Amino acid sequence: MNSTNGLPDPSAPADASPLGPRSGPAPGQFPQPVPRHGTIAWALGFLAYVPIPFVNVLVAGITQLVVGLRQRRHGGLAAANGVRAANWGLMQLCWPVLMALSLTLAALTGEPSPTGDGMRFTPVMEAIVFTMLGLYLLLGLMQLVYAIVGTVQASKGCGVRLPVIPFLRAPQG
Repeated sequence: MNSTNGLPDPSAPADASPLGPRSGPAPGQFPQPVPRHGTIAWALGFLAYVPIPFVNVLVAGITQLVVGLRQRRHGGLAAANGVRAANWGLMQLCWPVLMALSLTLAALTGEPSPTGDGMRFTPVMEAIVFTMLGLYLLLGLMQLVYAIVGTVQASKGCGVRLPVIPFLRAPQG
């Protein structure tokens, strides 16, 4: 650019960019592929914070399960981290199922309220329902920690070693 009139400088090379030198591969060269570490499978855990209660955990769990298992085709660290994220997704899916089962059992064993405005649970079922609700809230906190730690570790190229139930095994090799 010519600083006096704002027009391109006629003495500059034809391929010179007004923004400065070009970055990237030279013509005829291809960029090297970025190594995969399975980061996306852990980062999708943040879907659990979409503000739709219970549905958010289902969406995050299913998404981490599917994307985590698809990381297997990349092999190596991506496969290992992907399967760990898939296992965490399966664990997340267990909690809404257990909540639904405990609420169903509580409703079946309960009786209508004397005032007619709801159900009275038996004391044992009431304790179970409140315990499951507390565990569901704990799951929300654990999901935040796991999503952050898993995403950071995987993005640094490290294996994610968070405690999860190993429903699925990573491919060998």
